[in-house]
Amino acid sequence: MNNLNSVLGIWTNWAKQAEKILGHVKFAVVIILVFAICLIYGTFMESYHGTEYANRLVYKSPFFFFIQFLMFLSIFTATLMRLPIKKHLYGFYVLHLGLLLLFAGSFITYTSGLDGSMTLPPNLAVRNVQLNEDELAVSFHNRGIKLVAPMPFKATPVDLNELDLTANHPDLAQIKLIKFYPFSDLKIEWIKSPQHFSLPEQSSRYQLFNDNFSEEITLSMVAESDFSMSASLGLLNVHYMPESMFACFNKPLKTKYILWNAFSGECSSLEAKKIKPQKTKEGKVRITLLENGDKIQFFPESSPLPMNDKMESEPNKPWRIFGLELFEKKPHLFTFGKHVAYYSKDEKKWLTDSFDEKPLIELPWMGFQLKLLNHHTDLYPVRTPTYVKPIQDGGQLVSGGEKAVLLKIKERPYWVKVSDGPNDLLVDGEKITLELKKKELVLPFELNLERFKMDTDPGTNNPASYESFVSVFAGNGNNQFHIYMNNPLKYDLFTFYQASYFEAQEGQFGSVLSVNYDPGRFWKYLGSLLLVFGSLWHFVLRNRKKVA
Repeated sequence: MNNLNSVLGIWTNWAKQAEKILGHVKFAVVIILVFAICLIYGTFMESYHGTEYANRLVYKSPFFFFIQFLMFLSIFTATLMRLPIKKHLYGFYVLHLGLLLLFAGSFITYTSGLDGSMTLPPNLAVRNVQLNEDELAVSFHNRGIKLVAPMPFKATPVDLNELDLTANHPDLAQIKLIKFYPFSDLKIEWIKSPQHFSLPEQSSRYQLFNDNFSEEITLSMVAESDFSMSASLGLLNVHYMPESMFACFNKPLKTKYILWNAFSGECSSLEAKKIKPQKTKEGKVRITLLENGDKIQFFPESSPLPMNDKMESEPNKPWRIFGLELFEKKPHLFTFGKHVAYYSKDEKKWLTDSFDEKPLIELPWMGFQLKLLNHHTDLYPVRTPTYVKPIQDGGQLVSGGEKAVLLKIKERPYWVKVSDGPNDLLVDGEKITLELKKKELVLPFELNLERFKMDTDPGTNNPASYESFVSVFAGNGNNQFHIYMNNPLKYDLFTFYQASYFEAQEGQFGSVLSVNYDPGRFWKYLGSLLLVFGSLWHFVLRNRKKVA
């Protein structure tokens, strides 16, 4: 019994000390100052680095939530210290009740509310909302298993401590999560191939420039690379071809068709093979090649690959036929690593050039020059994420807009990036799809964009306002709504605001809506009203009575 009384005494003394600290005006002033500093800091971060960065760093951080919790305790304790109720403090009680309801409403919103966006293409029903939370989805198609790992809501890189995503599925290929970058830029890194290439595969990086323009172009023939074999820069199309094919462009051709063996690198012509192009009933060029007794047909106006009778391409066969006339009407640049070829309209013939004897190659278009920056046959380029603090300009991120997660598949490192979309891999004969994406909420109803309207500033193409006319399909039928600035759609506890737009196809636009669900809104509104009323009662009406 004595021990119990001793514990109760210690607890009572501790409670009194806590009450003195939490209810003291100095504590309240300090907490309010810290809260104000956080708001100021968050405002600057939002201005320079974007809303998402500010949310991750400040507004939705555990520290900011803890400061608000201390403010709640301070107000609650100060109220308890002034009990029992006294008539001259009615305004004080109402004011503090309003503050407590504001915090309570904010807490409900923080724990149960959601913010997201909905992308509406024209005339396509959508019910998925992309939330402001990231997740990694891994699908094992052979077994019908999908694993999802939520990513931490942090502003800086997060070490995932080699979390084994497949720990509960020992029969699956082991996938470990290493680190997560909420903001990053992609840097080019040259990787040594883990296998010996049986086919001639290479990668090169060029700089194309003139007095007013400069662009770096990375091209690769390696399947594991993040770069392709072609690039478009305005009207100029760049094609990356095996180095062995360069000899084909140096041979005089009467019919302007190049025959190239992708397996051996051999070049030939229709004249050497004694082949004549034919015309189909539809007027298409057809070329038939006899190879080891097999008849192989080509339609070079459509594709350089051989075609079967069902007009399906057959990439496993070695020969390719390129019709050069297709590349003479518009600017086309063929690159072969250290060599280039292009058609000159002035000289009316194909010209070739090489980097072997000079650092720059003059091109016949708008004073452009080409410089070879890198060329490798045993390395290939990949875009490796590097964490950066995001930079915002004009409301748009100009740096740090990429999210990425590093994982290991059977101890081999692999980056999954948001910009890649769903990425398919073949691991031990099983198809695996990796995707880093926004967490989605499926609504119990659908929205369909019937019409999008955009007004522009007079004499310009700058959007002045934009509006969405949508249909909502639910169990009770089809309802029409008009969404524009300051006129959101409120439906089934959700609020849809007009946020942005995008060009879906030429002449047609899609709409982007921000979606909000705020279960604490009523308590925040009620708290705000009580706060205003209590302030007037406590500071204005009470002082008037004293003066009177």
